[in-house]
Amino acid sequence: FSISTVDVWPRRFLVNLSLKSQLHSLAFSTEVMSFCTHLIFLHPLHNITVFCAELITVPPSQQVNVPPSARRMTLLENMSCFWPVIQIKIKRCQQGGIDTRVRGIEVLGPKPTFWPIFKEQLCRRTFLFYTTKAHTWCQEISEDRRQLLQLFNRLNSALRHEQEFADRFLPDDEAAQALGKTCWDALITPLVQSITSPGPSGISPLLWLLSQYLENMKAASRTKKRAAIFNSRVRRLSHLLVHVDSSNPEPEELKAPVKSNGKNGKNKESSLGAAKPVEKKPSSTTGITQCWKGVVQQQVKRFLESSWQDADFVEQYCNIYLRLRTAMEELFGHQMCFMLALRQGFSGGLLQLSFLTAMHVSEQFARYIDVWIQKSWADSGDVETLQCLQRSLEPVLFLSGLELANTFEHFYRYYLGDRLLSQGKTWLESAVVEHIGLCFPNRFPQQMLKNLSELEEEQQQFHLFQLQQLDKHLLELDRDGKYEEEEEELEVVEEEPKVKVLALS
Repeated sequence: FSISTVDVWPRRFLVNLSLKSQLHSLAFSTEVMSFCTHLIFLHPLHNITVFCAELITVPPSQQVNVPPSARRMTLLENMSCFWPVIQIKIKRCQQGGIDTRVRGIEVLGPKPTFWPIFKEQLCRRTFLFYTTKAHTWCQEISEDRRQLLQLFNRLNSALRHEQEFADRFLPDDEAAQALGKTCWDALITPLVQSITSPGPSGISPLLWLLSQYLENMKAASRTKKRAAIFNSRVRRLSHLLVHVDSSNPEPEELKAPVKSNGKNGKNKESSLGAAKPVEKKPSSTTGITQCWKGVVQQQVKRFLESSWQDADFVEQYCNIYLRLRTAMEELFGHQMCFMLALRQGFSGGLLQLSFLTAMHVSEQFARYIDVWIQKSWADSGDVETLQCLQRSLEPVLFLSGLELANTFEHFYRYYLGDRLLSQGKTWLESAVVEHIGLCFPNRFPQQMLKNLSELEEEQQQFHLFQLQQLDKHLLELDRDGKYEEEEEELEVVEEEPKVKVLALS
């Protein structure tokens, strides 16, 4: 930083600074004690014109007392705001001296940098280079979709090259982040937009690739080399595309340093390094999640059309869900946006069912849950049975929010009533209803369980009331001495069978 010291009046010095969180210090010589500074006033100014005015009435912002033995004294450090001009006013010297000599002022702070200019040129050239690369690769993929399998190696090679350049030549993480964001915006973002856009056939290249991945899953599990290699390339590409997101705004550290324009002292950004306001871009994973949703909906629709009349329809449906969820975790990890796309894909496939088919499917779901709950009653200690019941409930949750949920609730209420009348385990029923409660828009099963709980409570209260009445009657007999005569009648009353009446809404 250039520092100008102007001797305008005796013992008053003007220093023009452009620093924030800096440290200013003065060094003192003890050769002539009468010339050593004893009292210093500091006053920040907005511009130089204020300095030329009368400053006697302006109180100083900081006062520094210099001890006689001091060799170096810190005047300012860790400033919380920017001041273009700082006035240093020496008011008193040691041992009654009438004057002082200032040989130099030392400023310790950030060093000058050409990073704004370098960033502009480097990012501009990098952006143009990778934009051309992306355009070429998009053309190749549009002509042959199998070129997607080579995309990971190309992208990985380019990003590794830029990483090595950043590690070797760039000075800090700030520069590396700016270069990385430029590469991602110029190369990855247009590629993702291209491979997720529908082609002439109405199918995007990425949707085709994900469909091929699902078809090869069974073959890959049987260690078929070609299918395993294909799926490995798809997984590596999907991991690269979804695990880095360039939609985050540029951090504050990437903005160019500011400097004073020298006219009015206001902070202005450099014309070369000024960061223009950028509109918020959609996430780079948005198009990929839409493709995944389309793949799931296509798989579910195909399955429903071919297997909705099968006796083991619900079991196959659960297997389809497990297969698609496993594929999602292999390709995209556990990101919530892809789990939401999986649910929307299932819901989209179920929405395309006709009315009669939807009724049949809803009844199959309710019956399947009824079978597993009754199996759990028969062997409550079997953990595997409870786990199968829990797995069967997960894909049923996709009915929530659909018109199909009303039909499902009707059939579930029917089977639930039969189980409650057979005096099953209400704790298991409550757990199941709580898990899939979103599938009951009218909350009829919840109301049935609530009625049953209230009925059991009223029966318990009635039982206590009967005991109170019996105790009261026996107390009266003890007083009259007729207890022995009533023993036979009491035994007859106790042998009467208990009758329970369930009132289910």
